[in-house]
Amino acid sequence: DGKLPEDSIHFLAYDLVKALQYLHSKGIIYCDLKPSNILLDENGHTKLCDFALARKLSDISKTPSSMLPQAKRGTPCYMAPELFEDGGVHSYASDFWALGCVLYECYAGKPPFVGREFTQLVKSILSDPPPPLEGSPSPSFVNIVNSLLIKDPAERIKWPELCVHAFWRNKFCQVSLPPQPAFENMIELYAKPCLSERNGDRSSQSKTPPKYREKDPKGASRKDENSLVGSRGHETPVKGTPVGRKIQPKASGRGAEEKHKDHSSAIKRVNLLRLSRIAKTNLQKENEKENYRRPVPNSSENESEVKIENTDMELDFDENTEEEVHDESDGSDVPTCTTEEKISSQNQEQFKVEEGDNNVDRADSQAGSNLPASDESKTCDQESSSDHVEVAATPPSVSSQHRNQRIKESPGAALESEWSKTSNSISKVLWHTSDLSVRPVMPSRKADKMSEALPSLPFEALHPSDFVRMSKEKLDALNNRIISMFGSAGTGEKQNVIRYLEMLSNNAEAANILTNGPIMLMLVKMLRLSKTSAFRVQLASLIGLLIRHSTFIEDDLSNSGILIALSDGLRDYQEKVRRFSMAALGELLFYISTQNEQAKDNNPLESPSKNNKPVSGWQVPNSLVSLVSSVLRKGEDDMTQLYAVRTIENICSQGGYWASRFISQDVISNLCYIYRAVGKQESMRLTAGSCLVRLVRFNPHITQSVIDKLSLKDIASALNKGSPREQQICLNLLNMVLLGSHLFSNIGRYLQPLVEDKNLVPSLVSLIEQGTETLRGKALLSVALLCKNGKRWLLQFFCNARLLHTVDRLAKEKDNYLQQCLDSFLHEVASTVPGLLDSITGDIQQMMGGRRHGQNSALTSRAAAKNNVNLFPVVLHLLESSSFKSRLVTHQILRQLANLIQVVETPFQGRDDFQITLLRVLESILEESPVILESPNIFTQGILPSLAVLYKGNKDGNARFLCLKIMFDVMVIFLNEPSLKDQSSEDLRLISNSHFLPLYPTLIEDEDPIPMYAQKLLVMLIEFDYIKIPDILDPKMVSKCFGFLLGDLTNANVNNVKLCLALASAPEMDSKLLSQLKVVRKIGNLLELVYAKDMEDFLEPTLGLFKAFLLRSSGNGFVYTKEPTLLLDGSFESSGSVNQQQCIRDIMDFGSNVGVLLELSASHEPNIAGVASECVVLLLKAAPREATTGFLTNLSKAGSILESWR
Repeated sequence: DGKLPEDSIHFLAYDLVKALQYLHSKGIIYCDLKPSNILLDENGHTKLCDFALARKLSDISKTPSSMLPQAKRGTPCYMAPELFEDGGVHSYASDFWALGCVLYECYAGKPPFVGREFTQLVKSILSDPPPPLEGSPSPSFVNIVNSLLIKDPAERIKWPELCVHAFWRNKFCQVSLPPQPAFENMIELYAKPCLSERNGDRSSQSKTPPKYREKDPKGASRKDENSLVGSRGHETPVKGTPVGRKIQPKASGRGAEEKHKDHSSAIKRVNLLRLSRIAKTNLQKENEKENYRRPVPNSSENESEVKIENTDMELDFDENTEEEVHDESDGSDVPTCTTEEKISSQNQEQFKVEEGDNNVDRADSQAGSNLPASDESKTCDQESSSDHVEVAATPPSVSSQHRNQRIKESPGAALESEWSKTSNSISKVLWHTSDLSVRPVMPSRKADKMSEALPSLPFEALHPSDFVRMSKEKLDALNNRIISMFGSAGTGEKQNVIRYLEMLSNNAEAANILTNGPIMLMLVKMLRLSKTSAFRVQLASLIGLLIRHSTFIEDDLSNSGILIALSDGLRDYQEKVRRFSMAALGELLFYISTQNEQAKDNNPLESPSKNNKPVSGWQVPNSLVSLVSSVLRKGEDDMTQLYAVRTIENICSQGGYWASRFISQDVISNLCYIYRAVGKQESMRLTAGSCLVRLVRFNPHITQSVIDKLSLKDIASALNKGSPREQQICLNLLNMVLLGSHLFSNIGRYLQPLVEDKNLVPSLVSLIEQGTETLRGKALLSVALLCKNGKRWLLQFFCNARLLHTVDRLAKEKDNYLQQCLDSFLHEVASTVPGLLDSITGDIQQMMGGRRHGQNSALTSRAAAKNNVNLFPVVLHLLESSSFKSRLVTHQILRQLANLIQVVETPFQGRDDFQITLLRVLESILEESPVILESPNIFTQGILPSLAVLYKGNKDGNARFLCLKIMFDVMVIFLNEPSLKDQSSEDLRLISNSHFLPLYPTLIEDEDPIPMYAQKLLVMLIEFDYIKIPDILDPKMVSKCFGFLLGDLTNANVNNVKLCLALASAPEMDSKLLSQLKVVRKIGNLLELVYAKDMEDFLEPTLGLFKAFLLRSSGNGFVYTKEPTLLLDGSFESSGSVNQQQCIRDIMDFGSNVGVLLELSASHEPNIAGVASECVVLLLKAAPREATTGFLTNLSKAGSILESWR
C-alpha cells in the first residue's frame, strides 16, 4: 500500500533529523529532501544523496538569492510555502517543511499536498491545511507532522523544540548552529506588510512582531531559537507559551492545528500564473531540441500551465536571465504617451547591463546554458541533449560566387584538413551544444508590462489569441484601419497603436501575421521617412520585436527596404535610435543567415518551420557587414555595442560563409579589446569572448591572431577566477590553441606562460572535480591536449592521486557529453604511454652507452635522458587507476615492459629507484589476467627470466620480494589455466628448473615473507609436476624444509607441512636422512596443536605427514607411491619385511599421540577418520610397546568409538 508503520517511520525520521542536524551545524541547507533522495544501506541506515541544490548559509546571506546557482529550482511537492514568494529564502525552516512532507508521505502513502497542475498544487500548499492522517497515529506523531507543516516559517517548529519532541524515544544532543541573517530579514519583511494580512483578524497581540526572536517570554534577550539544538525540556513546547510549560499528550497537535487555519491570504502574494509560465518556459528550454524560433506546442489547455507528472518532478522558477533584465530596462527607454505617460516616466532610469550571463546553468548536460527563460524567447541550444552534434556551416543562397566560396570554407573540411591531423578523437568531442547557443538580440517587453491598461483605440483591441483567429476579411479591414491611422492620426494615437502591436508581437502567430502583412511594410516606410527620434525608437523597437518572435518571414519583405531603413537607423545621431536599430537589424541578419539550402541539409533541427520558404531574395551587402562590425569600435554606446556583439555571436554560430564574413583584423582586435576591457559589463565581455570562440572554431587559421591579443596567461588565469561561462570560453580557446598548435609558427613561445603558471594544473583539476558536466568534459580535454603537446605535463597531472580518483568517479556519471570527453581523454592519455616507454628505454640505453664511452659523453647523455626517465612513475600511477588500467595493459605495452626489464638487468645510475617502480608496474598489470593469458610468451620467455636475474645479488629487500611475488602471481595465473598446459608447458618447466629452483636455497634464507612465497610456489610446481622430488633432495634443502618443526609451531604455515609431506612420501627420499632429523616428536606435537586449535587447513596434510613417517617404519613394510603425496590421496600396500636400517629410529615417540589419533578416528569427516584409524594400526606395528601403552591409556576413547559403530 506504499505506507510504513509508525515504528519504521520513527527510525527513518530519527536518521533524517540526525542528518539534517549535521548539515545545518555545518552551515549547509539541504534544499532537496524528498523520498527519491533518501538511500538505505543493507543495515537499514539512512543516507542522503544528490546535493546539487544544497547551498551554504554564508552564500545565502551574502549573495542575492537570485544570483545563486539553481536559485529557484526545486521539487514543488516538497517545497515550503515561503519559497514560492518573492524574497523567500531557503532555511532550516524550509528543510523542516520538506521533512514534514516526507514523514506524512511515509504514513499516508502520498505527500500532503498534490495536484495535477502546477497552479493547483501551489495553491494547495499556500492555503490548504494538511489533510488529517487516517487510521490511528499516535498523538506525538500527529503533532510533529503538523508542527513541521506550519505554513508560516516564523511559527514552524525549530531545532530546540524538534530535538526534545515527545515523538523521539531518544533525545538529540546539543549542537551549535550558525545564524540565518537572510532568513531573519525575510521574516522581518514579512512581519511588516505581510504578516498582518496573513494573520487576518487576529488581534495585534497575537501577531508575530518584527523581531520575534529577540526576546523570550521572560524578556531575556536571545539571538535565534535555532542557534542551540536540544537546549530545553523533554516535551514540545507550544509557540507563545512559557518555556517551562509542556504540552500534554492528549493535547498534542492542537497548537500546530491552530496555526494551519486561514492562510488563504498568502495566495494573494504569489502570482501563480507567472510562476507557472516561468516553470514551463524553463522546462521547454531544458527539453526542446529545436531552434529558438520554432513555436512549442502546448500540451495543456492553458498555455501557461505545467502538468505535474509525478510528485518527484523538479521545476525551475528562475527568471533572472539576461533577457528579462534587458526587457525591463530597455522597455523604459521607448517613449510612451497619453494617460500612461506619467506612470511610464517614473520608470525612466539609466540602463544597466545585467549580469545574468555569469549564472551558467548547472544543467549544462541537459543542453544547459544561461539563456533567456520566457515563453516568448528563443530556445538557447541547437538541441537539448548532451549528445555531441557537429553544427555545419549554413551560408545563405546569394550568388554562385558565394556558393563556391562556401564549399571551400566548410568548417568540416577545415577541421578535417587542419586540426584532425593532431587528434581525431578529441576533435569529435571538442564542442558541446551550448558552444553554439544563440540568444535573442532584441529585448522583449515583459508580459506584465504588456498587460497594462491600454488607452482607448478607434478600433477593438483584440487579445492575441483572438487576433490570430480573425477571418481574412476582418484582418484586412483591421490592417487597413491601422495603416490609415499611421498615415493620418496624430503622434499620440500612432504611439498607442504601436503599443498595441507590441503586445501582439509577443504571440508568435500574431507576429507572423504582422511581419508578413502590409503593416510591416508601413512600419518600414515610416522608419525611413520619420524625422522624430522618439517615434523612430518606437518603430525600430516594434520592427525588432516582430522579427524576433516570427517563425518565418516572407521573401517579399526583402524588397521593402528594411535593411536600408535599419542601416540608416544605425547611423542616426540619437543613441536610442541606433540601439534599437541595431537590435532589430541583428534579429533580421541572424534570420537571414539561417535561410539556405546547406543549413537545411546539415542542420535539420534548426528552423524546421522555415524549410519550405524561398530564400533567394535576401542580399546582405559587404557594406552592411562592415557597418555592423564598426559598432564594435571604442566609443560606441555600450548597449548598441552589446547588440552588435550578440548579432555577430548568433550569426557566427552558422559557421562557414557567414562566420568568414566577419573575419577581419579590426573585428578580431575590437572583440579582444571588449573581452579584456575592465570597464565593460560582464555580459558584454563574455559575449565578445563567445564570438571569438566561434570565429576561431570555423576559421582555425585566425587562432594565432587571436592569441596574439589574448595571452594564454590571461586565459589560464580566468580558469581559476572566472565565472562558469568565462571558464567555458577560456577552455574552448585553450583547447583550440593546443589542438591547432601546428598552425602556429612558434607554438613553444605561446605555451611558455602556461608552463610557468603554477595555478593552471590546480585550476583544471578543480574544474574536473567541481565544475558543471560541460566544464568537466572540456577540462579533461585540456589535460589530454596538454599531455599530448608536452610530456612534462604528464608528471604534473598524473603523479597526483587527486585527479586520478576524480577520473575514476567520473566513470559513474550519466551525462553523455561528459562520458564522451572522458573516453577521449582516456584514449589520448593512454596513447602517450607507448611513446613514453620507448623514450625511456632509449634514454636508459643511452646512459649505459655514455658510461662506456667516457665521462664527458656520459654527463651529456645522462642530462638529456634524465627527464624522460623521471616520467616513468606516471605509468605506475595511471595503472593504479581503474579507468586507465584496461587501456594500458595491451600486448604492445607488455612487450615494451619485457624489453625494459631486460635493459634494467644492467646497472646504471638511478637503477635502484627505477627498478622498484618497474616492478610495481608489473605487479599492477597482473590484475588484468585475461590480457596476460593472451600473451604468455612475453612472460615465459621475457619477463620471468629477467625477474630471476634481477633477484640475484639485489641489495634491496623490497625489490627481491617484488621479483618473487610477480613470478609467483604469474605462475599462479598460468597454472590455473588448463588451456595453457600444452601451449606453454615446456616454457614453464624451463622457468621452474632453470630459474626458480636454482634460486630456491637463497629464497628460503631470505627475509620474510620471501621464504613463505618460495615454499608455496615450490609446492605448486611439485603438485603440477613441473619440479621432481629428486631435484630437491639435497640434504641441506631437506633439512631446511623440516627445520620449521624445530621452531615455534604456532608460526608454521601450511606450505611447510605440504612440502614435508611431499618429501616424506617420495620413494626417492632416504629414510636414514629423515631419521637423522629427529622430528617425530615435533610432528606429533604439531598434530596435537592442529587438532586443539581446530586448524582445518593444516589437519589433512599434518595427518598425512604423520602417516608417511609410520609407513616408512612399518614392521610389515610398505610399497612407496610412484608420485609424491601432497594430501591424503596416496595408497600404500603391505609387502615383505623392511630393512630396520631404513626405519625411522625415533618413531616410538608417536606413542604419546595415540589419544589424538583416537579422537580423530571419531571424526565426521570420513577421510580424516579413515587415515587416523590407519595411523593407529600402523603405529601398533611400528612401535608395539609404546602404541599399546598409549592405547590402553586412552581406552575410554576407543570404547566410545566402538559404541558409535553399533
